[in-house]
Amino acid sequence: MEKEGLKSADLRRLCEGVSPDDEPCGSPATLSCLTCGRWFCGAHAEDDEWHPCVLPSGEEGGEA
Repeated sequence: MEKEGLKSADLRRLCEGVSPDDEPCGSPATLSCLTCGRWFCGAHAEDDEWHPCVLPSGEEGGEA
């Protein structure tokens, strides 16, 4: 997953990652995904399961 770090800390920007169980993170975001443009905290920036742009084939996200 390609990412870009923030040049200055913006604590108002929150992690846009959503768990496989549709639970939001809400921690301060520090990295941006170059594929989907969403912002993620350090813990979820490297976790493909939290990126909507890396869904398995046939998945659209959201609740079934």
